[in-house]
Amino acid sequence: MPMSIIGLIVSFYLASLSDKWGKRKPFIIWALLIGTISRVPLAFTHSYTIALILLAIGGFNAFSFFFALLNDFIVKKQESKSQAGTITGTVRMAFSQGYIFGPMLGALIIDHGGYTLLFLLSGLLSLATLGWVLFALKEDSMPQTSAHASSKAPAGIPSVLIAVFVAALFIFAGDSGRSMYLPLYITDTLKQSVSIVGILFTVTSVFELVFMPLGGYFSDKIGVKRFFIIGIACQVLYFILTSLHLPLSGLIVLQVFYAFILSATMGVGMVYAQSLAPRQIGLATTAYMTAIQTSAVLAMGSLVSVIPLPSTFYILAVFAVISGVMFLFMKQKSAEEMS
Repeated sequence: MPMSIIGLIVSFYLASLSDKWGKRKPFIIWALLIGTISRVPLAFTHSYTIALILLAIGGFNAFSFFFALLNDFIVKKQESKSQAGTITGTVRMAFSQGYIFGPMLGALIIDHGGYTLLFLLSGLLSLATLGWVLFALKEDSMPQTSAHASSKAPAGIPSVLIAVFVAALFIFAGDSGRSMYLPLYITDTLKQSVSIVGILFTVTSVFELVFMPLGGYFSDKIGVKRFFIIGIACQVLYFILTSLHLPLSGLIVLQVFYAFILSATMGVGMVYAQSLAPRQIGLATTAYMTAIQTSAVLAMGSLVSVIPLPSTFYILAVFAVISGVMFLFMKQKSAEEMS
């Protein structure tokens, strides 16, 4: 909680500052350094107060801000923006797989070496990444024709990015709601075993490895906004179909379908957010990613304890409709502004 609160406060400010400065590498280095400083001492402290302070410090390495910088830095190293969707989809795939395999590997480390070893390894991994950024990423290879090099980013947060944040909240509330309510729906309503829940979520994770880069590729072909809106429409369809008491085979197909939806909403969605504010790409990506941190609050308001569980998915479908309508009427910048 302390890390999330601090991260929510500082992410927008730091992203805006990086856009004004026009450089990314110093901010990536700073974020990694703060991450290392906050993790290693956790391996040795036995004080609850110190642990809270260290977690609060870690909030300055908020994942939404760090991901925005890293994603933008990699995209900007390309000679052409035509591969932005493919690159972002690939980076997002690696990011999501970290969230999938991280808890599994963390549990194995804790079982064999305890939390001390876990925090030490986490800090060392952050330190190793810092070394790679320092010596492998060359910021001077970024194209000098970028919007950052040609002009200063405007001050403040544009109203369109506030709308992006709100609209993205509804998308990710659907994803958070799926994580919260699908296991209950499968076990309590459909009377399936807990192991089935694990299988279904694993199916989505495995196929996400395929659909994330493919989603970026096809968005580059048919247009980012078009592919993104299709993904949101598919999210609406997914929640409606999920509520229909399908057999196990149908549920498996739906989880494969959801992997495609993630490629559009979480991967390509960031590229679309960037296209709405091309001179503030770091801030745009941070606005989109920060919505993930707060989406669970909106998802928890679906009143699952009051209404029948299957009906909860209709509420999540309505969330997706609201998001789709909002994004549909946002004006994308021209190709000249994006180049």
